[in-house]
Order: sequence, then C-alpha cells, then structure tokens
Amino acid sequence: MKVIRVFDIVLEYIFMFAFAASLVLGVFKWSFFIAAGAALALYILWAVLRLRCPWCHSGVELGELARARRHGCHCPACGHEIIVVTRVSNKPAKGR
Repeated sequence: MKVIRVFDIVLEYIFMFAFAASLVLGVFKWSFFIAAGAALALYILWAVLRLRCPWCHSGVELGELARARRHGCHCPACGHEIIVVTRVSNKPAKGR
C-alpha cells in the first residue's frame, strides 16, 4: 500500500525546530551554525526521500501532509489521494 507515515512528518518538524534553535544559538556560539547546517541538510534529505506523493513522486507541502491525517489530502500534480497512517502493518485490524 502506498502511504506516508506520521513518523516521517513528525521527524520533519523536529528537524525544522532543531534548525531554528541551532540558528538562534549560533548567534552566541558559532559552532551551533554547524548543527543548523546539519539539521537543514537532514530536513531536505528526508523531504526528498520520504515526503513525496507515492504515485508520481512530486513534492507535497509539509502543512498539507500534517492536515492529511484527519482531513485527507490530494497530490497537487496527479490528483491521487495521499494516505497518512500512524502504523504500517501487514496484519489485519482486530475485529475484521
């Protein structure tokens, strides 16, 4: 099944927060600018590898994906629905 995990979205927000915090701390000590660069590189790399439309591999905004968990989201390029799940499992749910 072609889905995007909530874990990937939360990790992107963590990278964004780490970048902002390191950038502010870099004003006081220059070595934090290196951590800010690393956080920015990880943010971009994770977005390119994981946060794309599963069908056409075009980019989707992070805010759209965060909202897609509850309200649904469609790819801006191909129009397919993007499914955001909390767990990816091969086992069927109980009661089915």
